[in-house]
Amino acid sequence: MEMQHHLFATRFIIFLIITFVHVPSSTYANDDERYVNCGNLFDCGDIKGVGYPFSGSNTPDYCGHPELKLDCSDQDAEITIQKLTYKVLDINYQSRNLSVARKDYAENICPTLLLNTTWIPNTLNYTSDDQNIAIYYGCLPQVAPTLPYSSEFPCTKNTTAMTGYFTAVSDFSVFGSSASNLTSYLASCKDSIEVPVRQSALAKILSTPTVTQLLEGLNEGFDFVWSANDTSCEECKSSGGKCGYNQTTAAFSCYCKDGPRESSCQQSPTAAPSPTAAKSPSMSSCLLLFFSAGVTLEVNRKTA
Repeated sequence: MEMQHHLFATRFIIFLIITFVHVPSSTYANDDERYVNCGNLFDCGDIKGVGYPFSGSNTPDYCGHPELKLDCSDQDAEITIQKLTYKVLDINYQSRNLSVARKDYAENICPTLLLNTTWIPNTLNYTSDDQNIAIYYGCLPQVAPTLPYSSEFPCTKNTTAMTGYFTAVSDFSVFGSSASNLTSYLASCKDSIEVPVRQSALAKILSTPTVTQLLEGLNEGFDFVWSANDTSCEECKSSGGKCGYNQTTAAFSCYCKDGPRESSCQQSPTAAPSPTAAKSPSMSSCLLLFFSAGVTLEVNRKTA
């Protein structure tokens, strides 16, 4: 009889351990999955505490705009925009500025793929403070005009040697009578791209138009300004919600503890709570069932 009593007590202790470990608190279990997950923030290297309209790492896609997804590589925050990967230098929520630098020009003036930075999504715009540098590839060698603010450079791309040329001015009229010569020369180049640089970097390139100075200027980066329903996000957060993005409706979504809303947790739910946020059995219910079973076993044992 005593052995049976100890066996019952041992089973009871094991049940308590399993219950406390595997049954979440009723408050957490009732919270919508998207509300919980979008409370996480993106951290990578020097870029920390980033939330909506960005997502990435431990924040799922529905926590941010699909065009503003961040990645983390070797402690460098990155964002890929129209097939181009940029290193994220800074994210300023007050000015809504996203500062980036092209990773393909981090060390080499001759990247494998030549892609323009001018291809950007609707959520981003250039700032008026930046100016484009034009870089040309596959130009005719040994005939480049010698002009200020411009320079010729050797380039090897995909094991093919070629001549490159860049100019830090957009209006060739500053070259006077040599403008037509430069226009004709650049027309002979096979490829060209444009990359924005800051005004401070541009001034250095104009004074010393070398490849080294150009790369330094490109690595200083430039700024995008984002636009992604920030006003709705502030309204959502002030009502206790978490900001996110409904990829089905392609619209902002405010995730609340009991489900999503359009912009504020004070509104009626716009959809049913996430299936994974279904209620778990309460601790009291589990214990009641266990004690009932234990009493039944004990009664059956005594009457046996």
